[in-house]
Amino acid sequence: MLRYTLAMSIRVVCLILAMVVQGWLMWVFFAGAILLPYFAVVLANAQGNGQAKNSLPKVVAPTITISADVFAKTNTSDNK
Repeated sequence: MLRYTLAMSIRVVCLILAMVVQGWLMWVFFAGAILLPYFAVVLANAQGNGQAKNSLPKVVAPTITISADVFAKTNTSDNK
């Protein structure tokens, strides 16, 4: 969260300087003000919440096997 706040503060400074400065430097500050939110959001989402992803236990489901004999058995009373 601190990095995002810092990036948004730099964006505000770039926006103010873009209105004050003229020439090619104005376009550099405008580009910074426009592109910084994108990179700030990408970096904030890439960091996560600080917890290790390996801390959760892995769940292993048992393997169920069914033999073909179960399906081959038929009830003779139903076949009338």
